Amino acid sequence: MDVITDPKKMAERGERIYQDKYKTAYEEEHWGKFLAIDVTSEKAYLGDTPEEALLTARREAPKGVFHLIRVGHTGAFRVSHSDHNNAKRNWLLG
Repeated sequence: MDVITDPKKMAERGERIYQDKYKTAYEEEHWGKFLAIDVTSEKAYLGDTPEEALLTARREAPKGVFHLIRVGHTGAFRVSHSDHNNAKRNWLLG
C-alpha cells in the first residue's frame, strides 16, 4: 500500500477500517476508550487516553500512520464554541 499523506484520505481510511473491522466488538467492550488505527497495516491499539493509545501504537509500529478514534463517539475530541459577543455576560446567571 502507498503511504497516505493527505489527512482527509487518511481519516477516511481510518474510519473505514474502524467500521469494517473494529466497531461492533469495540463498542460493546471498550466504549469511551481511544483507538489508534494504523491505516497502513489496519492494526488497532487501544488506550484509556488518546496519549496511551498513540504511545502504544508508536511503540508497536514506529513507522505507522495513525488515525485516532474514541470508541462509540463521532470524533476523538469534542469541540466547543464561545460567542465572543456575549463573553462579558454572566453565563451562570444569564
